[in-house]
Amino acid sequence: MHEEMRILIVDDNQMMAKTLQDILKVKGFQAQAAYSGPEALTKLGSELYDCVLSDIKMPEINGLDLYRAIKIQQPDLPVVFMTAYAANKLIDEGLAEGVIGVLTKPLDIQKLLDFLAYLNQECSNVLADDAPVFSRALGNILLEQEFCAHQRTWFDGVM
Repeated sequence: MHEEMRILIVDDNQMMAKTLQDILKVKGFQAQAAYSGPEALTKLGSELYDCVLSDIKMPEINGLDLYRAIKIQQPDLPVVFMTAYAANKLIDEGLAEGVIGVLTKPLDIQKLLDFLAYLNQECSNVLADDAPVFSRALGNILLEQEFCAHQRTWFDGVM
């Protein structure tokens, strides 16, 4: 990593959030935990983060509503969902609205670390579109102009 990424982990399961926070800190990340959507929004209002890892099913504010609130405050902040549920309407809506990935619980830590390393690469501009032909064409144009371009789809940490 070029610099420590600042990651906010949002999960109402405090043991899960704390464990993930400790693992990421050991791996060289600056990680903080929030145990609810409102707490996460408070932290996001006072500190800068490079990525948010958010549970989907939480009381008060679910992960999708949290994502929508984050996009109002910080439209470019990458958000990744974490869930124990494979198929869920909230997941589909989040991905359609711009959530960059979904990781299933229990988390595969190596996949998460690989994803965070990818996110932290020197290539900091991300272009996302649900039309693969358009994305491929634009990626090829950027590569011809010597820009860094990656065309990947993330779901459960798998490209």
